[in-house]
Amino acid sequence: MKLPIRILGATLSLAGLAGAWLAQGFEFPPVPAVVEDAISVSTDAKPLQLYCPGPLTELGGKDGTDLGSLALIGKANLTYRLGEGELSQEPPGRIDQGTSLSMASGEQGSAALAGAQSQLIQRPRMAGLAATNCGQPQAEGWLLNGMAGTGFESILLIGNPNPVEVQVELTFHLETATSSQLITLAPFAQQQLSLASYVAAEPQFAIHFQSSGQKVSVAMQNRSSVGLTATGVELKGPTANASKELVIPGFEVLADGLAKASLRVFNPGSESARALVTFVGSGTNSDVVEIEVPASGFGLVSPQLSEGHYLVLIQSQAELMAELYNPYVAQRLDFAWLTPVAQLSGKTAIAVPNFNAKLALANPGAQAISVLVTDSEVTQAISVPARSQLLVPITGKSVVLESTGNYQATVILSDPNGYAVTSPSNNANLGSNIEVQVR
Repeated sequence: MKLPIRILGATLSLAGLAGAWLAQGFEFPPVPAVVEDAISVSTDAKPLQLYCPGPLTELGGKDGTDLGSLALIGKANLTYRLGEGELSQEPPGRIDQGTSLSMASGEQGSAALAGAQSQLIQRPRMAGLAATNCGQPQAEGWLLNGMAGTGFESILLIGNPNPVEVQVELTFHLETATSSQLITLAPFAQQQLSLASYVAAEPQFAIHFQSSGQKVSVAMQNRSSVGLTATGVELKGPTANASKELVIPGFEVLADGLAKASLRVFNPGSESARALVTFVGSGTNSDVVEIEVPASGFGLVSPQLSEGHYLVLIQSQAELMAELYNPYVAQRLDFAWLTPVAQLSGKTAIAVPNFNAKLALANPGAQAISVLVTDSEVTQAISVPARSQLLVPITGKSVVLESTGNYQATVILSDPNGYAVTSPSNNANLGSNIEVQVR
């Protein structure tokens, strides 16, 4: 017992000595602070990969009597623009299935690689123009533009561009219930899934998809008809992520009184939210609507607007998602869903399908901005006033936009037999000049 007592005494003596030093003004030398150094690491970005969903799918055969049949029909036209770099494989001008575009490039972004597909179809049960941007595969996302009920049909197109098997969980958010379905895709496989049995004919629904790790391509095909007459078809990729501020350019009221546009707002949160929706007209009347969107539910706005084009601004204290259904009337009936678009700046390239096309440049900000638009090797400076949009005709197969300000853009495609709206994307992978903090 003497040894522990001696150790305790020595410890107390040292503690007392340290207390005496402090009392006399002595200080222990400071511990050097840890310096955080930033190390820049230069790495090559992964090859830039886009995926085009492929041609449209027909349910039930040509006359609708072939029960359970889901078949790809025709071929989709593929349009793409290359920057500096080479494609891994030259794609055909027309595709009969989901197709990847891949290129190795030190440059990342749509200026390096941009693509779009389109298909004008005229069949007894399906007619119209379907065009969509070829985007980067995603591990997770939402689709908000599904249509169900009498005269409507929605089909999900899922593609696996990876050399390994992947599982995709689909969660269907209805107004009355929520359900899930697990889909397994073999390497490089694609699958079409009719949604009729999953959405119970509810007029509006949202779908969340999440893969088991590998990124996948998911797109929604919608078809409408009245009796035996086809009244439109569309193909659209995932909607924009939930946000407190959403911007939808390129909304045109094309036929006053014949068919009504409608804005679908979805609240993925656990509390109800209020949204302020502003339709900013150019040379036409404007409108402001406030709606209540329940938790995990939907809000619907049917604006009463005269013919013209509008910039749609959605603001809320909660993060929301939205899609805008817009009908089209020419020689045939058609429709398009317009999705909120990402903010652009710097240099952006857009592939343009070979139809009558115009570019909607939107500036939701408080100051005017200037955008350089290069179309068919002709460059013009477009000044977009604050809180407005301008429509610019396009004649080439691609258009390049450059600006030091922030703006949004969509491409409006039309034909006597169809109508579609596509959105550019910022195609980029994690690349060079990564800064690492060492602690």
